[in-house]
Amino acid sequence: MTERCAQSGVTLIEMLVALSVFALIGLASFAVLDTIVRTDRQSSGRLESLAKIDTVLRIFEADALLARTRPMVTPKAVSFVARDHHVTYAQTSRGVLRRIERPGVDPLEQQLLPPPATANWRFVTVDAAGVIDPQAAVEFVVQPEGDSAGAARKLVPVPPALTKRP
Repeated sequence: MTERCAQSGVTLIEMLVALSVFALIGLASFAVLDTIVRTDRQSSGRLESLAKIDTVLRIFEADALLARTRPMVTPKAVSFVARDHHVTYAQTSRGVLRRIERPGVDPLEQQLLPPPATANWRFVTVDAAGVIDPQAAVEFVVQPEGDSAGAARKLVPVPPALTKRP
């Protein structure tokens, strides 16, 4: 029979230390993974919100560029005639709405953004001399779900023929 060397094998203490180190590495890895997943969820939600806002701003710009009448603007609504229909964008308790009215057809109402998203409109522009001309463009400001950092603005020029007051 061969005799075992006294130095061979692993002691119980060494085994416990190794298991403790692996457990700490596992916990740290879980914490990092959890942080990554939470961050991904938050940024995905924010990206979806920004995509919705971008769509709303593009729809508004397309409608406004078709305007045949000078837009009527208040802080909570804007309306104008575009081609053969009347378009109104409004901030309501049901969110940001778009209403299209055509003669002889029932009005179409679209919810562009759900509450608590907010939208504001105003005429604004500054000429070369720094003077504010309140009839040259419509500024549309959209704020998703009360997030002031996520507010988006779109400045849509009003055709010069429509800037003159009646």
